[in-house]
Amino acid sequence: MQTHNFSKIRNEIDVDFKNRKFENEKKYGVKLELFKSKFSMKSEHIRGNSNISYDDIYKIENESKIIIKKIENKSIGEFKDKYNTRFEKLRNVEFKYNTFSNCKFKNIEFYNCTFYGNVFSNCQFKNIIFINCNFYNTNECISIFNSKTIFIDCQFKNCNIEKSIFENIDLHNIKFEHTNLKDAILKKIYINNVHITDCDCRSFKIINPDIKEFEFEDNYLTKFDEYTFIDKMNIDKRYKKNYVVAFKLYRGIASKFEANGLLNNAGEYYYISKCMEYKSLSGINKFKSAIFWLLCGYGERPTFALITSLEIVLVFAIIYMVTGLNVDEYVISYKDIFSQGIPIENLNPDFMKSLYFSIVTFTTVGYGDITPIGYSVLLSGIEMLLGVTMVGIWTATLTRKITR
Repeated sequence: MQTHNFSKIRNEIDVDFKNRKFENEKKYGVKLELFKSKFSMKSEHIRGNSNISYDDIYKIENESKIIIKKIENKSIGEFKDKYNTRFEKLRNVEFKYNTFSNCKFKNIEFYNCTFYGNVFSNCQFKNIIFINCNFYNTNECISIFNSKTIFIDCQFKNCNIEKSIFENIDLHNIKFEHTNLKDAILKKIYINNVHITDCDCRSFKIINPDIKEFEFEDNYLTKFDEYTFIDKMNIDKRYKKNYVVAFKLYRGIASKFEANGLLNNAGEYYYISKCMEYKSLSGINKFKSAIFWLLCGYGERPTFALITSLEIVLVFAIIYMVTGLNVDEYVISYKDIFSQGIPIENLNPDFMKSLYFSIVTFTTVGYGDITPIGYSVLLSGIEMLLGVTMVGIWTATLTRKITR
């Protein structure tokens, strides 16, 4: 995967995203009679303004019909002591094929719980711990979190969130530890202080994010593959500190790709990190970064070195026309063009000869059929040094990309 083609990859992910949502809606949203609703929690854990019976809460199952349960405007949990440290512990609870809308989950530890085929819309999860919980099974039962659902101070430990969809949600102070995030998609999300530790992020995708803080804190290694994709973050360009955040983020992503042996992907994110760093710099440091970008794209763009080389050749060719060249006793010199005008009839052949001399000088071939005069002698020496340097940079950068 060529990760620098972000538009193409983003479009491919959007297609997969829409197909996954469509399949989920087709299975669980349209043909309600096909699936069983299983919400096996005790009624005292559900709180709300409206009256609701135990049979309503526990499950809805009819001999002729098995339907999806829709739960709205309920508060689940909210148990705490005076220190706000007590968690309501729920073990081996099954949430299957439910639609939660405007519900609140607070101060709960879910242990070994199941969340198959659920949709959470405009819900709030606050101070929640998920341990050994499963949000996916092999029958393509996925979980969807969307419509401004908010996670605050939550932890996922040893969970399976494979193929889950997170769309238009907020994540604040979230930790993922030893969790399977394989093929999960996070789209249009706000990320503030999210930490990933030793997780499986193969084919994990984040698109159109607004990221404030996002870090990998591995003890072993978070798994990436060539399909792992983290989009360019939305940045408020008014504040340079936002570019510093972006630089650290993409540098961390690059190091994870490199640790997984995916050097080409690592190089692309390294390039993005250096571009973000450039925008955060000022003065001489910014100038040096710009030169490094211009010469070879921070070591990741061999075409930049080639284009810069061609530009150098062209610029020196024009300068040689002014400073002077000797071609078989014929002198090319346009230093008097402002007083005498440009000799149009000789302009094209003179330029071609100057361009030819610039090329052989840049490549240090030097046939000797054209000789520099005046300031051209010094300039040709400078061009030779630039030529040796640029050919070396281009060769090294190109070889690096090919070997990857």
